[in-house]
Amino acid sequence: MASKREKIKVSPKVLKKLRESSGFSVKELADKLKVKPEKIIAVESGEDYFTISQLERLAEIYKIPLVAFFTEEVIEAPKLPDYRINREKKLGYKTVTAIRWARYVAETVHSLTGKESKLPKFGEMPASELAKKVREYLNIGKVKFEGPREAFEFYRNLIESKFEVGVLQYPLDEDVRAFSIKGPFSVMVLNESDTYSIKVFSLFHELCHLIRGEEGICSIDPDAETTDIERYCDEFAAEFLVPTERLRKEVRRNPSDSVVWKVAEKYGVSKQVIMIKLLKMGYIDRERYRKFKEGFKPEKKTGYGKADWTKRYSRRIGNLVLEEVNKAYHRGDITFFEAADILNVKTKHAEKLLG
Repeated sequence: MASKREKIKVSPKVLKKLRESSGFSVKELADKLKVKPEKIIAVESGEDYFTISQLERLAEIYKIPLVAFFTEEVIEAPKLPDYRINREKKLGYKTVTAIRWARYVAETVHSLTGKESKLPKFGEMPASELAKKVREYLNIGKVKFEGPREAFEFYRNLIESKFEVGVLQYPLDEDVRAFSIKGPFSVMVLNESDTYSIKVFSLFHELCHLIRGEEGICSIDPDAETTDIERYCDEFAAEFLVPTERLRKEVRRNPSDSVVWKVAEKYGVSKQVIMIKLLKMGYIDRERYRKFKEGFKPEKKTGYGKADWTKRYSRRIGNLVLEEVNKAYHRGDITFFEAADILNVKTKHAEKLLG
């Protein structure tokens, strides 16, 4: 049996292609692998080789099977439509590995359990009308939240239970708010680092894509110049979360900043969403909105305090996927280690999640 320290000859071309298709620069990969950049360059030029241990670590970093290093050609997964505002910029390794993990989760859950998402078809209509239809479908009455976190948890559970869509969270590149993957079992992935008010908006932006039968990678900025598809999903999310007729009853014309803040908290959204709606409704003028934008400081990203990795992994995977993996494990359909692999957690955390 070969030693873990034994160097293994692997095609330099394959190694370079896998690194580049995984979104890593030479330095980024060197940092992850804890080697010098010169080592990566030497291996990719055929002057040196990785050990078995290093290849195993690479497979873990890239979220690919080890056998992928021993093929002649790199087979890439289908690319998601890219709706980012700066989509000419190459995707980084965080988003690429998140997409690979999310595809694996979606395909594995479906093949293990037969679970399929239940996304109704509403046909073509204005975004505001679709928002109204979806609210009626979900039987959403008057809602009031203590803040964005409570709103996020309520809506995440609702989407998972009613539509049977997996809602995952994972570290993504800074310019990526979320992405969705359409399939028999559909999933959406939100940027783990975002504030809850941003995550709430992302939930319904991505839900709109899935209801329309689409998938893709999104920046999500309701005030940015973007594609027609993204504008439609932004409008849907804003109208679903804060129906215009409800907002009319909440505020008077030219509402004070304190009123805007209270309404944003109540609906679990950012002040920017409320201000954009008020501008479109004619309740504030462009000058006031301009001053708001000039003084607008994005909320600080989500902080979890001292890391409790078991809870963090639980948040990442969501209730629906965790429940389905748990069922498969306790039925004996998969081993403990296979379950841990699907959940992308280490053994000590899997023991708690699969208890």
